[in-house]
Amino acid sequence: MGISIGLNSAMRALLAQQQAMDAVAHNIANANTPGYSRQRVVFAQAPSGSSNGVGGGVDVKSIERQHDRFIDIQARTENGTAGDYHARATSLSFVEATLGQSGPGGLRDAMDQFFNSWRDLANAPEQSAVRTGVVAAAEAFSLTANQVVRSLTDLRADADSRISTDIAEVNSLADRVASLNGQILEARAAGNPASDISDERDLALNRLSQLVDVYTVESDSGSMDVFVGGRSLVLNKSAHHLDVVRDPLNNNYGDPVWEADATPVAIRSGEIGGLLHQRDTDIPARIADLDALVARIATDVNAAHAAGYALDGVTTGTVFFTGTTAATINVDTAIVADPSLLAAATAAGSAGDGRNALAIAALQQAPSMSGGTEDYSTFLNGIITSVAVATRSTQGLADSQEMRLNHLDSLRQSISGVNLDEEMVSMVQYQRGYEAAARVIRAIDDMLDSLLRFA
Repeated sequence: MGISIGLNSAMRALLAQQQAMDAVAHNIANANTPGYSRQRVVFAQAPSGSSNGVGGGVDVKSIERQHDRFIDIQARTENGTAGDYHARATSLSFVEATLGQSGPGGLRDAMDQFFNSWRDLANAPEQSAVRTGVVAAAEAFSLTANQVVRSLTDLRADADSRISTDIAEVNSLADRVASLNGQILEARAAGNPASDISDERDLALNRLSQLVDVYTVESDSGSMDVFVGGRSLVLNKSAHHLDVVRDPLNNNYGDPVWEADATPVAIRSGEIGGLLHQRDTDIPARIADLDALVARIATDVNAAHAAGYALDGVTTGTVFFTGTTAATINVDTAIVADPSLLAAATAAGSAGDGRNALAIAALQQAPSMSGGTEDYSTFLNGIITSVAVATRSTQGLADSQEMRLNHLDSLRQSISGVNLDEEMVSMVQYQRGYEAAARVIRAIDDMLDSLLRFA
């Protein structure tokens, strides 16, 4: 009886050490696998089956997944903020590049060239080449304003397209998390560890948290419920999808809603949140600023031009610009066809009079913007500067957020990451345990041989 107890204990030890070696091998194999959490074998004394008080050896109680739930939750929160800042910073950098272009091709340069051309006309109102130059400069200014707004509108459309793509990815990830929840529940019900499946689910949740702000709750059974804006995106093994509803009052852009009832989704952060803010707030504000500038220029120039006289000394009241927004401003076709209609003179019959052209040129320095406190150039520079400041600020926030994520990842790696040196130590430890158990079996085998020889 005693020999069989010892043999049984040694056999249990062999099996336990073998399982531990398998766990070490699995850890080493996945040392560079993204999202992998180190697994640790937990040993427990096997129940004694004898009446003499001798134990029953050792069993593997469980294989534990090494991770910190608090760090995971915190990382998902920070992921959402990082996704928001990154989306905003990327979009703002394009807005800055579009508005802040200096030199030829930029809006500031085109505006300066336009008003400078009127100064040239004031000095030579009868020269047709100078008049043609005014028309060319005016067309260049109009086309540049059109192009800037077109580029900003394209940025909005691009953000809208990415929102739709991200919503589709959110739905796919929700389905994946729900499916993995089911696999984890089945594995645990069968008494099997679900460590690798949990790692895969965490990867999906991490990506999901980059796209939209999520709140997660893990049940005792191992299922992970996911909430967005106070509603369940994933509940146990079921996923609820999002959709986009086109808004005809907002360029037919898509607004995120719950697919089940078309209720708007309360998205506060994440990449989708950042894209929504750029599409519906930041970029429209810049376009509105440009429209205000262009409308003021068009109105002021038209009023001054209509008060002057063309080269024939008779024609007056001619409109110079058509359209009053950055997207629609253009030079009147009659003036494009006949530059002699440019009203450079202030009085009839004064072909050589350039005082009205000089008055139009002086509009550039007139304090007609921001309630009469800024001229055109100052106002435009203010738009460009505000975008530059917003870009730097948002990029700084994105960089700071990246540092927070790196810190959390370092904390996670210290707990969940595979340290090859530690695994080597564990491997030697389990190897020695295996060898010792094998020697016990050999010793018992020798004892049995001795008994058989005496029999």
